[in-house]
Amino acid sequence: METVVLAAGCSKRMGGCKLHLPLKGEPLLSHALKGALEGSSRVIVVTSLETRELITPYLEQFNDRLIVVENSHPERGQFYSTQLGVAHLSQEGPFFLALGDLPLIRGEHYRQLLEVLSGWEVVRPFHQGNPGHPVLCTPPIALAISEAPQDSSVHSLLEGRKVYHYMSDDPAWVTDIDTPEAYKRLITLYGE
Repeated sequence: METVVLAAGCSKRMGGCKLHLPLKGEPLLSHALKGALEGSSRVIVVTSLETRELITPYLEQFNDRLIVVENSHPERGQFYSTQLGVAHLSQEGPFFLALGDLPLIRGEHYRQLLEVLSGWEVVRPFHQGNPGHPVLCTPPIALAISEAPQDSSVHSLLEGRKVYHYMSDDPAWVTDIDTPEAYKRLITLYGE
């Protein structure tokens, strides 16, 4: 099982690179990578020049399981990063799409989604009606992503697909850090 972690965003709403922000003594991206590595055999991280340095400590330890793809055009948006990551999948099986700013996702979250995949094209977690990540996708979704125009979105590609809505009481699925206020709430709950 492989995971594509999107970590090339410009962090416009945050006012700076949010993936560098500390949580329990480590950058936010480190927490997301640990969860992906716990839940996957191989992780493809799509970075920008700004976030690539955060991956360096993991390359030596996980060099056979961690692939870094640099997005030299992060201004093209998240879907472009998704296409870059999907292009580096090495197998034809299911895969996860994850975000670098969801620091509370652990390996168990990945396993929960995998348990309910049978018969579905996509498994998407939801918490209190809000869609979350990671999203578990099958090979037809990878093909649709790779063939879609760059101005597409994963959301639009999932319309009309067989998507299982995995309902959960766990807020980790939707605890992404997009604004200074969201970061302050995270620090209040979990400590810096």
